[in-house]
Amino acid sequence: MHHSHHLEIYEKLREKLNKAPIGLPKTVSGVEKEILSVLFDEEEASIALHMPFVRFTAEMLAEKTGKSVDYIEKILNEMVKKGTVWKGEKDGEVYYRLFPVIVGFAETPFWPGSGKDPRQEKLAPLWAKYRKEGFLDELGDRKKPIMRALPERDTISEKSEILPFEDAVKLVKERDYIAVAYCPCRVIARLVGEGCRRSLENCIHMGSVGKYMVEHGMARRITADEAIEILRKANREGLVHLTERSKHVATICNCCDDCCIFFKAIHEAKHPNTIAHSSYFASVDHSKCIACGICMLRCPMKAIRVKVNREPANVDVQKCLGCGVCVPTCPVEAIELVERDEYLELPDGMTYVRELLEDKGRDPSGLFG
Repeated sequence: MHHSHHLEIYEKLREKLNKAPIGLPKTVSGVEKEILSVLFDEEEASIALHMPFVRFTAEMLAEKTGKSVDYIEKILNEMVKKGTVWKGEKDGEVYYRLFPVIVGFAETPFWPGSGKDPRQEKLAPLWAKYRKEGFLDELGDRKKPIMRALPERDTISEKSEILPFEDAVKLVKERDYIAVAYCPCRVIARLVGEGCRRSLENCIHMGSVGKYMVEHGMARRITADEAIEILRKANREGLVHLTERSKHVATICNCCDDCCIFFKAIHEAKHPNTIAHSSYFASVDHSKCIACGICMLRCPMKAIRVKVNREPANVDVQKCLGCGVCVPTCPVEAIELVERDEYLELPDGMTYVRELLEDKGRDPSGLFG
């Protein structure tokens, strides 16, 4: 194999992966092709060029590539183990789909936790480099955000209505399959000698991806009550619940502003609009506030100003995500979430995908190719 051909196949794969709602943009250094070469061997890369991001069967892919079903199944199952292809079952039929970068192969090697996958050492510094060189712009430089803040239910004022799509407890309770894995962002950060001390096992995935994760040793299955407990603990710890900006929720991340790629897109790459705020904002009762400054230190958006011991907390409503991280540690219970004048409008699943593609000028037909 000549080196030039080797890079060419990974460039073709990069172009393919860049058709997804969250893509894989080209950088000057080409570090993204190094990432791909760790995750896909050349044979897998060339077959992946023919895989849709939507569900397909081994028979469909065999027909498309002119290869035997046995050969295709063998390759697919290798890729399933490596975390580059999703596998699931419906009505007795086995389905596959090519994972995009997110939710997908950026996370699969890290979900089992630090040291659980020999590729982590190689991948972590490559991802850290790729983020700086282009991936943060892919995430943040959009008119419509990928993610939205999900308020912690216990932090919403008793005077305010808990809206169904803003109610993590309800969203979790309606799902029959819930899994928890380790946060890829914090695992990567620790591997490159950065990062924070917050807990790691709180990356929640529901439905078919969650099931795939558990079946392949990347997560453990939990009950709805356990998930709710994880959310509560995360909030106390200062982590923000983030989920898809869509009516269909499959993921609830618990994010810190030091390691999370979405917060990095806000603070490092300067895309303030990366995460949509919830239908709530933090409101301070000035008659109770003792100007201790704890909420200011905890706010991941630097949306709260306090002149310590002098002036009560002031919230910049534009910047506030309405996440509720400021609420549980206020010593005098002076802060809580209240409803905004305008609720967050959420698209259905297909519209959401279309919006994400449109923002980057990508054609929806790229999902089926």
